Amino acid sequence: MKNAPKKIVLLGGGYVAVWAYRSLFKKLRREIADGRVEIIVVCPEQYHFFHGWTAESLTGIIQDQNRMSPLSEIFTNARHIVGMAIEINADSNLVYVKTNCGQVQELHYDQLLLSIGSFDNNNVEGLTDFGYQVKSHQALLSTKQMIEQIVKSASEAKMSVAQRLLSFTVAGGGFTGVELAANIAEFIVVLKKEYPSLEKVKPAIRLVNSSQRILNELQPRFEKMISYAEAEMKKYGVEILNGKKITKVTKEGAFLNDGSFIESTMVISTIGQYRMVLKGTEEMERDKMNRLYTNRYLQIGGHENIWGGGDACHVISCKTMTASPANALWAIKHGECVGKNIAHAVKGRPFQNFSFRGLGKTASLGIGKGIGELYGIQFTGWLAWILRLLVFNYFMPSRKVMFNEIKDWLLLLITRRRQGRIVNLEKQSEKENIFLSDSADLRVHFR
Repeated sequence: MKNAPKKIVLLGGGYVAVWAYRSLFKKLRREIADGRVEIIVVCPEQYHFFHGWTAESLTGIIQDQNRMSPLSEIFTNARHIVGMAIEINADSNLVYVKTNCGQVQELHYDQLLLSIGSFDNNNVEGLTDFGYQVKSHQALLSTKQMIEQIVKSASEAKMSVAQRLLSFTVAGGGFTGVELAANIAEFIVVLKKEYPSLEKVKPAIRLVNSSQRILNELQPRFEKMISYAEAEMKKYGVEILNGKKITKVTKEGAFLNDGSFIESTMVISTIGQYRMVLKGTEEMERDKMNRLYTNRYLQIGGHENIWGGGDACHVISCKTMTASPANALWAIKHGECVGKNIAHAVKGRPFQNFSFRGLGKTASLGIGKGIGELYGIQFTGWLAWILRLLVFNYFMPSRKVMFNEIKDWLLLLITRRRQGRIVNLEKQSEKENIFLSDSADLRVHFR
């Protein structure tokens, strides 16, 4: 009688799961092919969303689908269950999954990877009702649509009203917040060219930063990068409010911790991350940020066959002996290591320590304006911007999607046209034509 296959269950479809799968398939190719090992991926999405291109997608440079890699192309030799884990039973090696169609499935696992990531933090009063965010795909689409809608409405209003409409506040002075504020400022300039009535209207864009300077994580070593970013923000006309926090978001704007109020049509938050506590993991040790502790092999404490990585976990960096940064590159390296160790667990081989020491950081502040460091060497301007472009393309999971994304960049660099913006305008035109057609039909019907 043939033995049942060893089942490796990966929860999530983000960076950790993708690179863990690659390591697993490389190490267990033969076992997977002959049915001795089965990999099961549990994810509610059909795509992996490449967050590196968030600003470019938001500002219409890259089409939405050109940062979305189909999971069917990534996990080619795995079974994908479209759903979300709702509970695990570590004693019985079971995970319960609620599929997107509402059914609950019980899965047995021999090895389990907790790579469920993090979510936008909504702990600021009013943020859910009146604010905007960019981490989830739906949140990004809503934010993009709102920016374009505001600019269009401003173009149809009197100058005094248009001036009030073009007011944006970004919360968070880290890499994401700085990148968004700069790219939104650049995008507004692009959109204004489509509407001559806005030529003399100056947008008000503010960046609310809780630290005394933006990009606080770069201090004091990378002063060149911080100073460059501050200078570029000033050129864009972005007002930086250091030492401030947003305490409440309303329809009219945001209240700060000093009691002041910022009138703003749109408040976009990039502050903090929320970690879900999966039922059955409540007793597992966590840090103050609700991240699960792992050991040097990326096993969850007290569980030999449960592993973790990415934003959901507290993984020690061997260089700083503190928690790894919560960004894509570190999640990728977590995935590579944990995939190897799960494969070694299946084969009964010794585990490897997580030994990644870091590569660098990079951000775009608009076309040709970037900051970055590689192994401690600082870059700014075009060189940093190109470095970021090359690094991000290297780490895109799908080569097919990457080549389509490069076409969007080529169109921009050759014609200065934003393909994502063109596609959005075409979709809007189609909707308007459908609406006009339906209206005509109704008029005929009621004559």
